[in-house]
Amino acid sequence: MKNFTYNIIDLFAGAGGLSNGFEQTNRFKVIAAVELNDAAQSTFIKNHNNNPNIILKTSDTGESDITKIDFTQLKLIPEQTVVVGGPPCQGFSNANRQKNYLISGNNQLVKEYVRAIKEIEPVAFLMENVRSMNSSVHKFFVTKSSSSDENDFSSIKHLNKISTKKTPIYKRDTIDLLASKNMLIINLLYNFSALSEVPKPIVSNPTYLSFLRTLQRRFEKDGMLYINKTKEFANIESILESIKNDTFRTDKELEFILSVKNSLIYLLKGRLDSKELLQPLILFNEYNNFLVRCQELKDENIECMKLNTVRDKNDYFIIQAEVYSYNIVEYLYHIFTYYGYKVSSDVLDSSNFGVPQKRKRFIMIGIKSNKSELSLPKNVNKTLYTVEDAIKDLENIEPQKDVIHYNNQIYNVDNNSLKSFELLHYYRKHLEGSKILYNHINTNSTPLIQTRYNEIREKKGKNFHSLSDDLKSSYKDAKRTQNTVYLRLDYNEPSPTVVNVRKSMWQHPTKARALSIREAARLQSFQDSYVFYGRKDEQYQQVGNAVPPLLAKALAQHILNLLD
Repeated sequence: MKNFTYNIIDLFAGAGGLSNGFEQTNRFKVIAAVELNDAAQSTFIKNHNNNPNIILKTSDTGESDITKIDFTQLKLIPEQTVVVGGPPCQGFSNANRQKNYLISGNNQLVKEYVRAIKEIEPVAFLMENVRSMNSSVHKFFVTKSSSSDENDFSSIKHLNKISTKKTPIYKRDTIDLLASKNMLIINLLYNFSALSEVPKPIVSNPTYLSFLRTLQRRFEKDGMLYINKTKEFANIESILESIKNDTFRTDKELEFILSVKNSLIYLLKGRLDSKELLQPLILFNEYNNFLVRCQELKDENIECMKLNTVRDKNDYFIIQAEVYSYNIVEYLYHIFTYYGYKVSSDVLDSSNFGVPQKRKRFIMIGIKSNKSELSLPKNVNKTLYTVEDAIKDLENIEPQKDVIHYNNQIYNVDNNSLKSFELLHYYRKHLEGSKILYNHINTNSTPLIQTRYNEIREKKGKNFHSLSDDLKSSYKDAKRTQNTVYLRLDYNEPSPTVVNVRKSMWQHPTKARALSIREAARLQSFQDSYVFYGRKDEQYQQVGNAVPPLLAKALAQHILNLLD
């Protein structure tokens, strides 16, 4: 069995860091991947023999959309197949209240991962996700029973069927739909006791919803409303057209909406600075947002017992939907156990697995096995690699700016003078002895950004907060800026969690410049032979989103030990 090679299917593959780590064991072969982003697809294809067929796509749209892929058609041998992937998971409900949606569509992709496991029936799987996945923020809501049992992953009937314990895995919960002190709004909504009684949103177009929020921000900032673009005039006219007098059931509603229309008409004529005319627009935003959130619950088929109105200690009236919810990780344990897998999960730090980066991620593995116990490795690398170990050899190679005309014949370093020859040998494994260095590219800095880099280096500063006040003035609220913005890396420590370092303006430890794509890839433990494609920002994003290959390699070896 020791020479047996398993097939890998990489879901939500991104640039391919997870499957690349599996491939490094020489016991896994990637046969298919699912990835919606075009630039990440290009990177994955180019690093897999330039084979476009490795990306699974639907026949109708030609997109690599996991929600539309039928995995039963792949004709795989389950005993030879392992599924890996990191479905996006951004948090549910109140955490996203300000964004006008209650349920992140990305969270539903976790269930698509579950469906893939059900249809493929692999001998093993690995799921990677945010370290807080097991927190109370990340949860599913119970839905009404589906007409099709095959697609029912969240009804009470389904949850009772897969549960391995006597008590239900779901519990009563509430979703805040509106928080307001205005009695006009509360009185308009107070009589709704069931979701079915709530009418459709008056304005539902995302563009117009965003514009209404923009108007509200202007009012909060300046105490007046104004419009100054042709497009904004068109938005107001469209919103006016959306408001039909015959859609309102009571005289109070009609009176309120007429005042809103009157304010919009005045706004078309110029700015509004009368509070009497402004207030209806602000209240309309609250009223319509409530309707939008209720519509989302209907669209998502959420099982809603009733609507309640409560008053909090700050005298806000809160309108809530009574629902059932359940923890994502607990659900995954139940569903995968029901499918016949032994399951284990933990939060692992990449720095314990040879990655020069402190990156904590939630990892879950499942094995089709009779083993009574299953666990994850804790630490496979006694050496704690630092930023210096990862990128010191690139220090004096000036990054280029142009992706299209990039010259890759630039690597010329005396390797013997470096501290971390072992890690460097890993990076250069397939390019050792050559001058090739891919993706050593960063962006052109504006004069202001360059001045900031210079000051942070000269003052031995750590981040944005090390700057003098005059260099912070372009930020709306400098005090609230995160510590990772303009972060200058420390050669003596592992890197913090790598994100899109271009957006965060990460700085080289000793140079007054931005970190290059290749340097960021090194911190993620990508070998230098792994090439990234797309625009600069797309390449930075691919690197930041990736699973570190050395972490993936350690997990792959652990799974092999279990399978062998």
